[in-house]
Amino acid sequence: MIRRLVDELSRWLPWSPTMNVVMLGIDYDTSDEERRTQFLDDFASRVQLTYRKGFSTPIRLVTGRDIISDAGWGCMLRATQMMLAQCFLSLVLGRDWRYNEESDLAEGSIYVDLLSCFLDVPSAPFSVHNLVTAGQQLLGKEPSAWFGPTSAAQSVGHMFSKLASSDDESLALPDSLHGLVCAVFVDGAVYQETVLGHFSSGAKAVAILVCQRLGLDAFNVDEYRAGLEACFELPEFQGLASGNSASSAHFFVGTHDDCLLFLDPHRTQPALETVDAIRRGTSETGLQGARPLPLRWSRLNASICLCFLVKSPEGFLELCSKLCNAPRSDVIEVLEREPCYDEHHELIATEDSDMVLLD
Repeated sequence: MIRRLVDELSRWLPWSPTMNVVMLGIDYDTSDEERRTQFLDDFASRVQLTYRKGFSTPIRLVTGRDIISDAGWGCMLRATQMMLAQCFLSLVLGRDWRYNEESDLAEGSIYVDLLSCFLDVPSAPFSVHNLVTAGQQLLGKEPSAWFGPTSAAQSVGHMFSKLASSDDESLALPDSLHGLVCAVFVDGAVYQETVLGHFSSGAKAVAILVCQRLGLDAFNVDEYRAGLEACFELPEFQGLASGNSASSAHFFVGTHDDCLLFLDPHRTQPALETVDAIRRGTSETGLQGARPLPLRWSRLNASICLCFLVKSPEGFLELCSKLCNAPRSDVIEVLEREPCYDEHHELIATEDSDMVLLD
């Protein structure tokens, strides 16, 4: 309870960066006023997806009860949506893109097209509705059950597989995302054979989700901070879905001194169900983070999911080299191919990875 109170207070206390910030591959010296402004503009361009209420299409429980909000249980799904949205923006608009309300909300906007993937309706590929359904089909998770980083990532991977095999045009990725596939690794290791296989099969880009547990009951700062912090310096890095040590899930995009910087999904807003609703603008949709929120490294949850985006086999192998040569490179292991485990071992590894994080 004390931890929850501290975390809640930290969201409301005034805070501003004063020293070096590393955010998704870009370094900002925020002691310089111009660079601080550039950082804040960059941060405000990241997509913020939060709890929503009033779904016109409810999520139905096995018991028959309908759920019309994800408030109280969907924060990790929202954090994972934000991480995936960052992948989409990087792939289609580029890392140098910055949000401009007039142009980005105009008719035919690519930005709006990308965000439509996360509308609160079953026809949106990565809606909460579809991620919950994927959790049911893949993991037996009941709607309104808490997701950890691993189960949320597996649900995203399941949806990518479903989209690739479905002929249903009403449930499809925008044309701008054609050729993007997803590889999910649940045991902290990246298998080169898997990712290179996607490129051999025609993928134009691969979103790599790596799930890991860095500590037993809490994040092991001494052992893993340096390696995890180094990921934020990589241009391929698209963010981190995890939470604090109390329970709440966040989307982490940067580091500053002894803190990570995050966007927070814990604000309940009306359901976002149409493209026109997205075009109403920042003040009404809440799709941009108002300000960075800090979390001390010592408060990071041990269960995490890291996201990387690679656009070619050569780019992937370059990323592998960077990961292997990073400080304390034991955060992510790079192997040529996946070892053969029996089914019992795989089940334990999957369950342990998201055991810590609740909401």
